[in-house]
Amino acid sequence: MISLKTRNRILFAFKELVEEKGFYNATVDELAGRYGISKRTIYRHFSSKEEMIETVLQEFIRETERQVDLALASSEDPAEKITHFIKALSARLRMFNPRLFSDIQRYYPHLWEEVEKLRANKIQHIIKIIMEGRCQGYFKEINPVVATAALLAMVQAIVTPNFVLEHNLTAEEAFTTVINTFLYGIVANQP
Repeated sequence: MISLKTRNRILFAFKELVEEKGFYNATVDELAGRYGISKRTIYRHFSSKEEMIETVLQEFIRETERQVDLALASSEDPAEKITHFIKALSARLRMFNPRLFSDIQRYYPHLWEEVEKLRANKIQHIIKIIMEGRCQGYFKEINPVVATAALLAMVQAIVTPNFVLEHNLTAEEAFTTVINTFLYGIVANQP
């Protein structure tokens, strides 16, 4: 019988190791040696290192979706919804080292697709809120197709491991700047 407690202990230890080494450089041998867990026990609970990575990433995605959905449901005011969305997503991004996203993008592209799906899905929510806010007089008239494509392109170009690492940013900083630029532009005082 597989113990959930042991499985969670392995995952916790793996997360600690990954924070230090990254997904790619963390090994099952080091996990076993460092945390006193036999490889046999690890493989009883996970078929491979990749399964552990998938589990960590899926857990991160599920909790991120939960936090973002709570933020989106927190207010009727479209501007407040977007503000809560930014705060919730920023808090989640703060928890994930950019190097970890880089490892996923580079070495586990099929898992990176899951991150991209989450981002595209949540951007659709933002656009929906903007469209609702437009109808209520909160926001300007904009073409939703262009707005969605523009925001998605900005996020995909800037909130990436390579861009974040190359420019010494955090994922949270990059994301917040993209959203604020999208929502408010770069003009200091609008006429």
